[in-house]
Amino acid sequence: MACFVTLVSPPVGRANTQGDFAAQKASSRRVVLGGFGSRWDRNLARRRRVPNHVSPSVSPDFTRAKTTALRASGEDAALSGNENIATRFFAAGGLKKAAFSDPELAKLLQSVAKHLMVLSQIPDLLLHLHVEFDSVEVRASKICDGRGVFATRAIPAHTLVTTYPATNEVSLMSNVANGDGASSNSSSESNGESTTKKVHTWRSDTYTTSQPTYAMCNGHSFFGDNALRLQADPERDPQPGFLGHLINDVLMPPTDGTDVKYAHAYLTRTTNETNCHAVPFPSGLVSIATSRAIAKGDELTMSYTFGYDASFMSAVNSDLGLKKAMLTNAFAADMKVSSAKMEQLTAETMKRHAEAEHLSRELLVDAAEEE
Repeated sequence: MACFVTLVSPPVGRANTQGDFAAQKASSRRVVLGGFGSRWDRNLARRRRVPNHVSPSVSPDFTRAKTTALRASGEDAALSGNENIATRFFAAGGLKKAAFSDPELAKLLQSVAKHLMVLSQIPDLLLHLHVEFDSVEVRASKICDGRGVFATRAIPAHTLVTTYPATNEVSLMSNVANGDGASSNSSSESNGESTTKKVHTWRSDTYTTSQPTYAMCNGHSFFGDNALRLQADPERDPQPGFLGHLINDVLMPPTDGTDVKYAHAYLTRTTNETNCHAVPFPSGLVSIATSRAIAKGDELTMSYTFGYDASFMSAVNSDLGLKKAMLTNAFAADMKVSSAKMEQLTAETMKRHAEAEHLSRELLVDAAEEE
């Protein structure tokens, strides 16, 4: 059995979609990217260094970060009108609550992509986002014949242990469907159901088409009816801090829409046995957090959900009898339990790491200033 590392699920998930990426080894050394990197080098130098296993806190005198975070949170409503696109995005409460022009959406996506690039090229920033990336490492999976991610020490619940890499393509998807890869604002309908295309797309300089594509969809409410899609390369050399695409599910997600028994068995196991969950930050970053305490040597797992295979949901939605069978009392109840559990886990993790969430917003604001 091969390792599968893709999925799609609200509010966060991975998608196995058509696409690509040329393998590129990410540098783990400190890189300065223009004024953005230089400014952060200076700011980070003012912070207290801490051991990797201790979540750092924001320095009390880092007033710019606090001010920006407050403004980005919308707590300072008196914007001057000269704010950059990221600050306006946060202050307005996201895409759904604000009317952004098409060029503004493209500019916001460029800023998000740059923000995620900087995180991968200046890994020290992850420490200040509470990501304890030294707590996990890549080994041969015990679940399948591919790679997996394992705990190097005992890890408490709600610890941010790694992030999802986005090194090939970042795109906005409206209603999340199979886009054609081109920047577009169009949508189409088939059998009365809307299908979604990529609204805007950013691609790395080394972008090439390959099969398959691995992507995580950040469906945070700030993106409204859109989903931010982060594409990763499964063949790239693992980079500490960016191992989210190598975390496996406990069981292969269903691909046969007619096999209700297997789908129910998958739902039960993935809900009860996975030990990690994805945490979507409004800045576009997706962190992977522990759902419960994990022992040293344990393999990390997370749910891929029914959205892993598009044909599965398509088959279910096209057959009313099958759909009714999927929504029997027992199945429907388990689905509600699963959904409530993930929402509760995500909310609790975000609450515990609110400081990191504010800091991630400032990073995006800074990236937007460099555009």
